Amino acid sequence: MAAAARRLAINPFGNQYPDNDTTKEIVLQADGLVAENPDDRHVLLQWTNGVDLEGNSYTQIIHLTGGPGNYQFHTPQVKIDSDRSTQGNTSYVLGQYTRAQRDQIIALAKAVKFNKKSRVNNCQTWMRDLLEAMVNNGLLSSEIFKKLDAGVPLKKRVPELSQ
Repeated sequence: MAAAARRLAINPFGNQYPDNDTTKEIVLQADGLVAENPDDRHVLLQWTNGVDLEGNSYTQIIHLTGGPGNYQFHTPQVKIDSDRSTQGNTSYVLGQYTRAQRDQIIALAKAVKFNKKSRVNNCQTWMRDLLEAMVNNGLLSSEIFKKLDAGVPLKKRVPELSQ
């Protein structure tokens, strides 16, 4: 039962709003309109998978969840995109991406090496690693990466503490 509840929390809409083969805009969203605590500002990548009859958008999200000592990465994750989320957070457009490119980004996200029990690195560090992998694989320009890094800012990896 716990696994089913976790699956529902991670992807509450199941297979209702899957990704498709259209080209889509990917956005990096940073928590809040300003970086109140630049070392702990949640960040995620998102793109729209669908819109329901009432006009609600459903976005696929790529991010590290959890907190110090308990980080996780789950995919796919689809959430409803509320006006409050859109208006209360800062968005940075990465560009237009094909389905093959989005699949490549997901593969890169899965390959990010990250200590899930870290107490010194966080989702910003993980996102920096993912975005750098995107630059290295021709999916993101270094100019856009620099703008994202300056705007969020993204936390640089530091050595892990001895356990």
